[in-house]
Order: sequence, then C-alpha cells, then structure tokens
Amino acid sequence: MRFVTVLAASVLPGLAWVWFFYRQDRYDKEPPARIAITFAAGMAAVVPAALIQLPFREWLLEPSGLVARFLAAFLVVGLGEEAMKLLSVYLAAYRHEAFDEPLDGIIYAVTASLGFAALENLFYAWNFGIEVAPVRAVVTTLAHASFGGVAGFYLGIAPRGTPEGVGLILRGLFIAALLHGVYDFLILSRLLHPVFGLLIVYLTYRFVAGKIRQLRRRRVR
Repeated sequence: MRFVTVLAASVLPGLAWVWFFYRQDRYDKEPPARIAITFAAGMAAVVPAALIQLPFREWLLEPSGLVARFLAAFLVVGLGEEAMKLLSVYLAAYRHEAFDEPLDGIIYAVTASLGFAALENLFYAWNFGIEVAPVRAVVTTLAHASFGGVAGFYLGIAPRGTPEGVGLILRGLFIAALLHGVYDFLILSRLLHPVFGLLIVYLTYRFVAGKIRQLRRRRVR
C-alpha cells in the first residue's frame, strides 16, 4: 500500500504537468503514444544520470569547498542530467516523423524531463518519506521541465545535419545545465535563501512559456 501511495504521489504530478504542457501545442498535437514513449525514456534516463553522479556524491553531500560543490552541481548534476534527458528525446522522438517543427523540441524535451522527475521523485519519496512529495511535485518537477524546455527550444530550432545546428543544440544544453547547476548549488550550499532557487525556476519557466507562445504565433502566420 505504501508503494502505491508513493508511486501515485510521484508519478501523477508529472503526468499532470505533461498534460499542461501538451495542451500548449494547440494546432498540431503530438501522437499520445510518442509522448508516452518519451516520458518513459525520460524515466529511464535517471539510471545513467545516477551512475554519472555516483563517484561525485561526496562533493555534493559532504562538506566541501564551494568551488568543488559548484563544479559538481554544474558539471555532474546539471550537465549530466540535462545531457541524459536530451539523449532520451533524441532516441524517443527526434528521429520520428512526428518531430516536424520547432515547437516539438520543447514539448518532447519537457515530456522527457517530467518522466525523469517522476522517477527521481519516487526515489526521494520512498527514501525520505511521503512528506517530501508535495514540494517535489510542484517545485522540483517544474524545475526539471523548465530546464529541459530550454534545451528543447534550441533542439527544435536547430537545422538538422549542419554545424550551426550542432552549435545551437550544444548552446541549449550548456544553458540548461548552467541553470540546473546554479539551482542545485544554491539549494545544496544554502548560501542564499531558497527563494532565489525558486526565482531561477520561475524565470526559466517564463522563458520557456514565452518561447512556446512565440513558436505558436510563428506557425499561425
């Protein structure tokens, strides 16, 4: 019974966020099956991301220098998780015919990120108690979606098979990883009030929401 409760508290909020972002694509809905596959791929991405972080756990959890902790937060957590999430989008959706316009980059990247967050939330709720689920369902889940959405925006607008396209994808990955890393660094170091972490999430979400509106208007024209 406990597992069912923890599972519901972890996965259902992620699915609710998927529905929220899915509805933003008003004119050319993505196939539900492809969305489900991408969500599952995002969940699977937790495993390699965790393996990347394993050798550096002491830098993240134990008292260490601020420089070491920031590098771990950016290079290990931020870059590692965002790279795995983006790879899951590539494997699950990017090469599929349904991925046929710039807005799809955001929709699929957000979906994969929400799958990643759902499984990560499950681990946290199981190990630290159901009490952590509400905050992670709102803040952490939206953070993953927003950071992933930034990388997805650049993936969507990148010309395929060109050096320019590769450059745009790498730029998006770097920005997403940096935002993710700064967010985690602020939470872990406790140098500033947690509200600053919330501000990063909010501003990143606003950026992604603005790009969704921009790409939607461009399509209508």
